[in-house]
Order: sequence, then structure tokens, then C-alpha cells
Amino acid sequence: MSSYLDYRRDADALVISLKDDWTFDRVRVLEDALRPIDLGDATQVTFQCGGLKHLDLTGAWLLFRKSKEFEAEGGRTQFQGFKAAHFKFLKQVTEIHESASTAQSAHVVERPADVARILETVGRAAVARVEDVGHIAQAIFSGVTQPSRLALAETLRQIEHTGARAVPIVALVTFMIGVVLAYQGANQLADFGAQVFVADLVTVSMLREMGVLLTGIMAAARSGSAFAASLGAMKLNEEIDALRTMGLNPNQILIAPRVIALLISLPLLTILGMAAGIVGGWMLAVLVLDISSSQFLNRTASSVDLNDFLVGIIKAPVFALLIAGVGTLRGMQVQGSAEQLGRLTTTAVVQAIFLIILADAIFTLIFSSLGM
Repeated sequence: MSSYLDYRRDADALVISLKDDWTFDRVRVLEDALRPIDLGDATQVTFQCGGLKHLDLTGAWLLFRKSKEFEAEGGRTQFQGFKAAHFKFLKQVTEIHESASTAQSAHVVERPADVARILETVGRAAVARVEDVGHIAQAIFSGVTQPSRLALAETLRQIEHTGARAVPIVALVTFMIGVVLAYQGANQLADFGAQVFVADLVTVSMLREMGVLLTGIMAAARSGSAFAASLGAMKLNEEIDALRTMGLNPNQILIAPRVIALLISLPLLTILGMAAGIVGGWMLAVLVLDISSSQFLNRTASSVDLNDFLVGIIKAPVFALLIAGVGTLRGMQVQGSAEQLGRLTTTAVVQAIFLIILADAIFTLIFSSLGM
């Protein structure tokens, strides 16, 4: 028995129940699990999906090859209970085998070796990912240079979703962060009798870092997940195939409007977040720290300049591209099951937030080296 399969013999029947993930990264363990199973006295072999979670082309090929071994020994094989997402890989392997056998019988080509077939699968997957990124870039370019009425209407709708509807949450979160920064900073500055400098702390922090970073993270959680979920659901419902059938370009109609909308919305939301954070610090300073409004405003005006604002706002379009690119890419990768839709939506959010923080760190190093 193995953690990847169980099997039992019942009279002249052999039943193999599959479990866990049958994917390329576990190929050696899966081969070892299948190798000791022989036909014995059985005449019928049944492969049951059981607890099978994920199956790719490599796992399907191992199962198909084992079934052919049983058939060569005189047994009959069948596959039962597989999900549609799993069965399509078995069907693909069967079609490849049949076409290779036909070509071989006609002395045209020989069937490739298993290792070559696996490498081919990995290569095709890598090329597909590169093509996806290229399609997104092409969609953005064509959406900007050749806008259509449908794309324009969708862009305006996405601006509403990603921008206007995000105003309350962005303003609230950044306002509260401004309050927290002012309160924590005042506690530290009080030891030096310099509480008035809390205005410098809040203003510089919100303009250079916290405003754009918090807005980007909220956009990744809100808009990035929405992009992945909506496009993934459209793929599952075959709506994207329907657009292609009607002669429409899904990249131009669906992807470009989302990217362009976030490029417009995120800088505006960032400015709002900066302002809300400063207002939060000002309110705490006036109401709790006994700092007058004129003192706060004077310190704010003397502590910052245009560079502080530019350092923050320049990051917003880059963050927007990262969020929209990851969200739309993961959404277009959905195929086969609702489980994959949820997994890729979560992946889109996590990867977008990671890329935002990474980009922010790179910007910090660049601006530090430039003396900004």
C-alpha cells in the first residue's frame, strides 16, 4: 500500500483506488507505487479516482501505461469516477498514443520516449505562461491604441469598481493608520519633549511609503482577487470561448480595460490615502496631544517638499500594473474546476502583495541611491 494508492483483489477483479496528487513532481514515487501491482488472476482492472486531488499529463501517462501493461497480460481495464478535469488528461494521453501508434505503423515516426514526452509537456507549459504574459502586454497596447466601444464601456465600469467603490475602505484604513502612526510616534517623541514633530513623522510616512503601500495592498486584495475570480468564472462558463466565436478579442475586451482602469484608479486612490492618513494624524494631534492646527500645519509644510509626494505617487502605476497583470493572468489560467478557480484567486492576491512589497523595496534602494 502507498499514500498515493490502495488496491484490493476481489475474485477475478483488481480495484486500484488513487489518492493525493498525481503530478510531475512526484513521478518517481508514483512509479514505485505502481510497479509492484501485478495482474495475478484478475481479468478485470478498475482504476477508481478515490481521493485523487490533482492530476496532470504526467500522472495520466503513468496510469495509461500501467493499464496497457495489464491489457498486454490479458486483462481488461477501465477508469471510473474521474472528474472531468482529470479525465481530459487521460483522453489526451490516449489520443497521443493512438496517433503515435498510427504513425509508427505507417513507418512515419516512432513514439517518443517517456522522458522526451515529459520534457515536452513541461516545455509546452513554460511556453504557454510566456505567451500569456505576451497576450496581456498585447492587450494593453491594443486597448490603448485601438479602443473599441465595448472596451471603453468596460473600462469605465472597471474604473467604478476599482476606484469609486474602493474610496470608503481606502480612506478609512489610511485614516486609522495615520491615527496609529501619530499616537505611537508621540509616545516615543514625548521622551524628548518633541511631540510637535509627530506632524513630520505622519506626513513624510504617508507621502513616501504608507499611503501608496497600503492602497496597493488593499487594491491587490480587492481588485486583484476580483479580476482573477471574474475572468476565471468566465472561462469555466465558456464565455471567453463564446467571445472568440463571435469574432471578438477577449484580451482587448476583458483584460485591457481592467489594466487601464487600475492604472487610472490606483494613483487617485493613493492621493486620497495620503490625504486621509495625514488628516488622521492631524485629528489625533489636535484632540489628544494638545497640538494646535497651526503648529501641525506649519510643521507639515516645513518637513516635506514635492520630492516626497513624487516618491510615493511614482510607485502607484507600477503597483497597478503588477496587481492587474497577476490578477488577469491567474484568471485566464483557470480551467477545469471551481477548486482551481479558488486556488488561483488566492494565488493572485498573495503574489500581487509579494510583488508590491518587493517593488517597494527596490524603489527604496533606487531613491536612496539618488538621494531622494
